[in-house]
Amino acid sequence: MTPRSRKYKSESLAIKSISSKSKNETLSAMSDPEVKSNDLKDNKKKVLQGKTLQVYWYILTHHSAGVREIQNALKMVSSGTVAYQLDKLLKAGIISKNNEDGKYYVKKSVKKGVLGFYFRFGPLMIPRYSLYLVVNILGVVGYVFLAWTYGDMFITNPASLLFLFFIIFCTSVFIYESIKIWQRKPT
Repeated sequence: MTPRSRKYKSESLAIKSISSKSKNETLSAMSDPEVKSNDLKDNKKKVLQGKTLQVYWYILTHHSAGVREIQNALKMVSSGTVAYQLDKLLKAGIISKNNEDGKYYVKKSVKKGVLGFYFRFGPLMIPRYSLYLVVNILGVVGYVFLAWTYGDMFITNPASLLFLFFIIFCTSVFIYESIKIWQRKPT
């Protein structure tokens, strides 16, 4: 081995030790029984990423789920992977396990990251911008109703034309934002 290759090898080991250190800090913080409540909130942000976020999303949209059900729905190779993700969520205090049927359910709803852009309506997770979109669509319907009722006098009024332009602009923005957030959902 040349001195140059030793240098790169030692640098790569240092990088690996740093990354595993941060991973171990996260896992030890989650498993430490004396974790303070603010540390637990920070860990919720760290836990809800990647496959764990997908598992949480599935449980959130189905109210409760078992390991095999999640494995089949998310097309994961191993039930051990699902169990590992569920264990991380359990340790963070986000979900709970029902001992009678062995299913997991959401204990605390988390509104961090992508989840903050959704609201829950029964089993559905709906983008928040969809509510604004519905209000704007009602504005367009109201405009059409008033235009039909009052005719040319209403349509040619500059204020009503300004309102029509504004409501169409807002509706198109909310359609765009709703689609963008819907594409980011963790599935």
